[in-house]
Amino acid sequence: MDEQEKKRLIDHWYAAFDHSDEELKVFANAEHEEKVRLILLNRIVSGIPKTGPGRDIFFLQQANWMKIAAVLAFFLISIPLYLYLANRGVHSIEDNATWMVSRAGTGKMLKVMLADGSEILLNSGAELKYPRHFTGKKREISLDGEAFFKVAHNPEKPFVVTTGKLKTIVLGTSFNIRAYSGLDRIVVSVATGKVGISASGKTLTLLHPDQQITFQVASGAFDVTESSAERARSWQDGRVSLDGASFSELALVVKNTWGLTLETKSERLAAASYKTTFQTNNKITQVMKAISKMTDAKYRIRDHIITLYE
Repeated sequence: MDEQEKKRLIDHWYAAFDHSDEELKVFANAEHEEKVRLILLNRIVSGIPKTGPGRDIFFLQQANWMKIAAVLAFFLISIPLYLYLANRGVHSIEDNATWMVSRAGTGKMLKVMLADGSEILLNSGAELKYPRHFTGKKREISLDGEAFFKVAHNPEKPFVVTTGKLKTIVLGTSFNIRAYSGLDRIVVSVATGKVGISASGKTLTLLHPDQQITFQVASGAFDVTESSAERARSWQDGRVSLDGASFSELALVVKNTWGLTLETKSERLAAASYKTTFQTNNKITQVMKAISKMTDAKYRIRDHIITLYE
């Protein structure tokens, strides 16, 4: 039996398996299927003794045909399973490997340039996750913290920022997002252009310049107000503006700016709203003196922990 006849018989075995089931439609196209078929064919043929005296008899023996059939069945069953699992797991791992993570250190800001030309400035403690290169129909990234975005215009690929439950969607504009995971609210302020806001698949609002949305993480409630974009981005000039901030938000600012932990056992101080402005280059003692005077409280600093008490 010549080599062509052997290949024809093996092709016959390959074609004998039913690929009509939707679950087995794993080939991208006919070219892909042919490539896989040739790989299997070469592997099987390489394991079969070449023609010669007595070797055709080996090839035609039923037991050896059964072995070949078993090998074919194994590969034909394994390929769909492998591709299915690859689509579920391996591909996502490979995709994740192309993603980058940038984080601004304590008391520092960090500028990040994306592949599409967009520019992002991270406030201290903020973390940005983004792909090395954008593919698909959207430019998607995620943010934990505060950042100011200057998004390169591209009407063909919307720019989407995911911050917890909230998604900010733009085509090309500039805006500020404050969305630290430890806080109970997310604030998005628009400087230029239009910004769409959605949560849980529903559009909440369309923001215009000098408008902002305050989204309550726990309840999903939100309100849209007129607010100066310059005030929202004042942190870029080293200025911290707290307008009715919670104790948790104040503590986060202290942690990210000075690397110190702010705590209190006072229920009154823990429930208070804090409205103040200070510079990040101020000494922490200056800031705490102002906060103490504002809340009629006292403070002490010991082992990198600031305790505010009555």
